[in-house]
Amino acid sequence: MLERLINPGYRVFVVDAKNFQPEEITEGLRRRGAMVVEILGESDPELEIESFLSSTYGEYVYLLKFKDGRYLARSPDEVVEKNWSSSRYLVRDENALKRFLLRELSLKSRLALELPPKIITAFIWVLAFQLIEEKPFGSFLLMALGFVTGELFKLFEYLTLGYCRE
Repeated sequence: MLERLINPGYRVFVVDAKNFQPEEITEGLRRRGAMVVEILGESDPELEIESFLSSTYGEYVYLLKFKDGRYLARSPDEVVEKNWSSSRYLVRDENALKRFLLRELSLKSRLALELPPKIITAFIWVLAFQLIEEKPFGSFLLMALGFVTGELFKLFEYLTLGYCRE
């Protein structure tokens, strides 16, 4: 339901491929029309991401995490196998895609991007618990909102960061 509301520009798959050989998956992706680039990590990750995005096209982006390294792939068509362990994300635009990939590839960027929304969320929960103060209606309201808060937080993340988990 949320996917139809926010109409993402990109779909990102973060694939945990530690049980596979990089050559198997990257060659399979290439045969299906995806452009695959190895992330070396030696230079600035932001430059590698910029280079990847400017030299590839497609709505579907794959971050493949192997034991030996990481690869980025991009394709106009979805190319996900059933035996892959992957997390799916909805991304609004190219700037959000850059932020998301930078977050996944750099620990420093991950902390800078994930910490502020978590602090805001904690602040909202503390305020909500202070306002309730054991009032029966407030407790019921908080419990009822608890069922939809996951979707609301996804929407909040999507609106503030530009991406959220599918």
